[in-house]
Amino acid sequence: MSGSAKPPKGKKPKKEKSTHPFRDNIEVIVFAIAMSLGLKVFALEAYQIPTGSMQPTLMGTDLIEGGKPVGGVHDRVLVDKICYMIREPERWEVIVFRYPLAATNNYVKRLVGLPNEDLWVQNGDIWARPGGTADEFTIQAKPDNVQDEIWKQVYPTPTLKGSDWVNWRLIKVPQPSESDGGQVKMKAGSVVSYPSATRGVTNEYRHGYHENIVAKIPMAQSGLGTNTPVSDLRFEMEVSADDASGALILEAEFGPYPIKLTIHPGTASELEMPDGSIRAIDFEASTGDNISVDLAFWDHHYRLRLNDQEWADDLKLESIPAGRNGLIVRSEGNWNISPVKIYRDIHYLPSISGTVGLYEIPEDHFFMMGDNTQNSLDSRDWTARTYRFDPPWNGHSFMRGDNLPNGHDPLYNNPRQNAARDITTFRDEWGDLHQIPREELLRANADGSAEEMSAHFVPRRYIQGKALAVFLPVPPFAPVWRIGWVH
Repeated sequence: MSGSAKPPKGKKPKKEKSTHPFRDNIEVIVFAIAMSLGLKVFALEAYQIPTGSMQPTLMGTDLIEGGKPVGGVHDRVLVDKICYMIREPERWEVIVFRYPLAATNNYVKRLVGLPNEDLWVQNGDIWARPGGTADEFTIQAKPDNVQDEIWKQVYPTPTLKGSDWVNWRLIKVPQPSESDGGQVKMKAGSVVSYPSATRGVTNEYRHGYHENIVAKIPMAQSGLGTNTPVSDLRFEMEVSADDASGALILEAEFGPYPIKLTIHPGTASELEMPDGSIRAIDFEASTGDNISVDLAFWDHHYRLRLNDQEWADDLKLESIPAGRNGLIVRSEGNWNISPVKIYRDIHYLPSISGTVGLYEIPEDHFFMMGDNTQNSLDSRDWTARTYRFDPPWNGHSFMRGDNLPNGHDPLYNNPRQNAARDITTFRDEWGDLHQIPREELLRANADGSAEEMSAHFVPRRYIQGKALAVFLPVPPFAPVWRIGWVH
């Protein structure tokens, strides 16, 4: 009878040794490499952030102190390359894509404009309407999970110790002491107001950076659009009533949009909206209990949080520039207030050139902007240079590339000329360099210059993936921890 022999009971069969151990090891190594390459190409990939266009959301900067470099912070970001294979990109996501005018370079920006819509950047906000229509523009509001991650802290000032009440005006209020945690003790008729003598919070360049690095952030192009009062703010504080003798009133001036919160001890509270309407708030303050107050306004949307309760709504408002902003706290009784934390939103600036106000986004294209709107080369101002040759020169009848005659890095200025100015080096959109004699440029364009044309949009096929998380750097390799999800 034929068959395989069985080993005696209690003994395991011996594992046969491979007759090709070297080949087996090679196969394992090749498989591991193939898997890692497959993950990189199709699933996940890590990118290093080289520039500061998305700061402080994503950091890519050298640090300067006393005019000398003292290190830097360059985030490593994990990018999901699968999600956009099964769904379309969504507004406000942070996206990695090929730069349309230099497709060999990857950029990272926030998606603010979608296909087939008209986009308008106005008074720090993003507005949109269906493309090709005369419909009214509607403001585009960031969802809570995104907004909560991109608030920039303004007060207390990270670089100024003891700044809890700096630039505040205190009327009929004893000077707060450190022993009370900087708490203000108010009585009937007491007033605490911000600012004391300025227009309030402006879109200062260094808002939102960690205290360990804020003073070392280079101020490149920081003058663009600065000192502009903003509307989108958030006020946080802890309050408590010593007794039921009177209400606490918070008058928040979100630029031209005032919102007043009245907290009544023992009875329901109320909100007065910018149009003067009153909204009842089902919240009663109990004497002696701490109340966490979080009042925020962004993208014509308000949100109030009192302890674990929340009220929020979109408001129908016109786009009006902010002349000033601030907060006035009035007391009709005995109240205690902790130092107020103030945050501001990203204040989106229009085109740096100031020539473009409306962007008509075509089908299958997207509009991208950096969170560091004062120092971000993005969809607002991308410009192409083109050359046309008839008959063709060196096999080319048309060339298109980035228009960067005065970029930060001379190696990437485009085009560049030699010392004799008889040869122009031009980098096209595919990354190829062309050395074009002056006589050929004169043949292509009468004055030897290139035709400039707008190139504001990113084609769908150029989108690489969605930024998921920052996983580096960490101390001691950087002065701050940079680990967390990207929103």
